Amino acid sequence: MIKHILQIIWNERKQNAGIWLEFFLVSVFLWFIVDFLYVTIGIYTKPMGFDTEHTYIMRLGILNENSPEFKEEESVQKKVEQLLIIQERIQHNPLVEAASLSFHSSPHIGSNRSRHVYRDTFQTNFPVLERTVTPEFFKVFRYKSKNGSTDELVRTVEKDEFVISESIERLLFPGEESAVGKEISLGDSIIYRVGAVSKGVRYDHFNTWDLYFAHSLSNKTLETFTGDNINALEICVRVKPEEESDFIDRFRSEMTEQLRVGNYYLSTIESIPENRKIYQRDDMNNLRTRMFITFFLLVNIFLGIIGTFWFRTQHRKGEIGLRIALGDTPKKILEKYYIEGLILLTSAIIPATVIIYVLKVTGLLSYYETFTWGRCLIGFGITYLLLALMIIIGIWFPARKAVKVPPVEALRDE
Repeated sequence: MIKHILQIIWNERKQNAGIWLEFFLVSVFLWFIVDFLYVTIGIYTKPMGFDTEHTYIMRLGILNENSPEFKEEESVQKKVEQLLIIQERIQHNPLVEAASLSFHSSPHIGSNRSRHVYRDTFQTNFPVLERTVTPEFFKVFRYKSKNGSTDELVRTVEKDEFVISESIERLLFPGEESAVGKEISLGDSIIYRVGAVSKGVRYDHFNTWDLYFAHSLSNKTLETFTGDNINALEICVRVKPEEESDFIDRFRSEMTEQLRVGNYYLSTIESIPENRKIYQRDDMNNLRTRMFITFFLLVNIFLGIIGTFWFRTQHRKGEIGLRIALGDTPKKILEKYYIEGLILLTSAIIPATVIIYVLKVTGLLSYYETFTWGRCLIGFGITYLLLALMIIIGIWFPARKAVKVPPVEALRDE
């Protein structure tokens, strides 16, 4: 049967040339659409490496000198003690599961610091995120070590050792079983010990950047936040799930007075999941726009391919009637037309795949950071299935009616 179908395709090569060219161009174009969706959805749904549900970020304010409650200037060490007291009081609140202090480390705030990390002659190719935190930070956001333990990360920072992500471990310690116990530096003469390796932690839902290292927010570092820049200090809190209802109002009513320590007071409380929506709003709007355009293009491709084969099958009523008159069953006729369409599609999609791969090799697709031959094949696999479905629908709808027409009537039209 295949040989017979190939003969038909060859005999009708003038008509089929246009269909083949349409398939070739549509395959390349549809691959870009499929690849965009595949990559975008893949990145968005990839595990973040942390959990922000039931978490909040609090900021402190400092009284103005003209305030009647303002206290005389205190020593920097005293102010550091007051900040630690505030953290402890928040931690012991019955609504709170964990509380931490940090600097440029909370997710979804659009503020961060990055540095190169070194190990002997090895160096990270580009700066990696620096997280300066108290140990409880890992409990608040439920970071996991490579072994799946949060406590391991907590103990590491408590011992004033460094936590590095798996990505940094692969870059700086290639071929070695583990980086734990090894030494790294930040480009100066100070050597730091790696105490734990963390699972990758992504920057946001639209980014694959997952390199970070974390170290302790020491009292000396905390001294830099005791003055007018107190607003830069992050107090991150994980609330017990059963206590989240109206948490901000309840917490303020209970803790406003308790957190009036020295000249510090509780300034703002924000939901981190809400911050995430605001921080990613532009990306989400851009994604929705692209998805709408993609959907529109898919619909047009869908209608175009179906229309082509609908029109083609409609004009074969006479042929269908003749085949039935010669003893072909409706099922066999449909099967032949399906195979004919799929052969044309296959013959067009193979060179289309080669074209995409050549574009990748020549560097014209270099903006695809993780482009691989496997990803190319996955994209064309999905493209092939979509086009095959369109072909089958385009043939089945008109053909199922044509095979029910009496052969004499079909031949009269012919």
